[in-house]
Amino acid sequence: MPAPHPHPRGAAAAQRLRHLVPAGAHAYSKAADQWPPTAPPLLTHGHGAWVWDADGHRYTDWFAGLTCCPLGHAHPAITEAVTRALQRGTAFQLPTTAELEAAETFLSLVAIGDDMVKFAKNGSDTVDAALKLARYATGRHLVAKCAEHPFFSTNDWFIGTTAARGGTHPEPAARTLDFPYNNTPAIERLFTEHGQDLAAAILEPVRFTPPDPAFFTRLRELCTHHGTVLIFDETVTGLKYHLNGARTLTGVHPDLTCWGKGIGGGLPVSALTGRRALMELGDHTQPLPGQPPLLLLSTTHGSDGAGLAAMVATIHEITTADAINRAHATGAQLRRIADAVLAEEGVHRHIRLTGYDCFTNIETTGNHQLTGRQLKTLFLTEAIRNGALVRGIFYPTAAHTSDHLQQTEEAIRHAARTCARALTGDTAAATIPTSPVRPL
Repeated sequence: MPAPHPHPRGAAAAQRLRHLVPAGAHAYSKAADQWPPTAPPLLTHGHGAWVWDADGHRYTDWFAGLTCCPLGHAHPAITEAVTRALQRGTAFQLPTTAELEAAETFLSLVAIGDDMVKFAKNGSDTVDAALKLARYATGRHLVAKCAEHPFFSTNDWFIGTTAARGGTHPEPAARTLDFPYNNTPAIERLFTEHGQDLAAAILEPVRFTPPDPAFFTRLRELCTHHGTVLIFDETVTGLKYHLNGARTLTGVHPDLTCWGKGIGGGLPVSALTGRRALMELGDHTQPLPGQPPLLLLSTTHGSDGAGLAAMVATIHEITTADAINRAHATGAQLRRIADAVLAEEGVHRHIRLTGYDCFTNIETTGNHQLTGRQLKTLFLTEAIRNGALVRGIFYPTAAHTSDHLQQTEEAIRHAARTCARALTGDTAAATIPTSPVRPL
């Protein structure tokens, strides 16, 4: 007799959702094939660093809404700010004082060194706008992206270079070049071969590997010399590594920066910031001589009062509550716990945490019994089964407490023991699940 489904209500609801929504999710990374089978099919609500599924199970959330909630779910300061904004009205036919407050707050506290900002609703919009601005300013068409960084945009110039390129036009992708992170000789070759045609170079300032100052110094020099626009994509990294962005770790300042995810504290907000000489080209009333006007970003809901209020509240709360340093401290504690447990269970040579304390990656190495991807899937499967909702990255927030760490320690220990048995070929170990599809 088969075992009962661990999530009967969630599975039934997820099946209904998939009948109405392609793949049953509005972001590819939320789809069922991107998660182990023990992951809850649907969540119902969250508070702080806890989330609950449709069957009433509680989990420690280690990805905080795809890293959109640096203060945790339903933070009272954000809820209060959004409630006030809703009471005043959120959509108007002219600019509002809320936009002025949001711009002044973001430029003075976060995007320090940048002169102007345009707000939108998602990271793809701001990245695409930055590239459009670079092409307009330079009159060139080639763009170069960092090959190791997993996602920049839903537009053809990027998606056309991935495995999910169905339906894209090949020409934008053909104008996209790759370069490796932290590789100075490679970036020099790129500019030697394409510098005069390169409109922009785009990359995340950091992910899990620390930035090499020599690489970034040389990249900045080459972009300046060739008139290429240097763009940092901080959609993921913003408000994690530092209040002023992970770009502070590189030692250089980009021409344009794209922000998103966490800056809205859980509400949809993104931003493009940069130096005035570039950003003013986005004023459609002042086109370049001999060129048509540039429509940089025109979004009805970019000025949404609720989202901008949430962003202002998030920034002020992060600043006054020292939330980033607290998150780093929690991440350091989590790393010490995980390292100790993995060593005690004898799997530390196969499972390890890498990256920064604020954004830690789970890396795995297999053996003759199972591959690294199988091992990682097994580890995640068992960690989730025991209440630690982790997809492969630990993202600590100011909302994580000792209770979350204790539950996660128990989950990591159980997962490590299961993996240790599987690595030795023990048939008593849990059945090794099919690996999730590699994220696009």
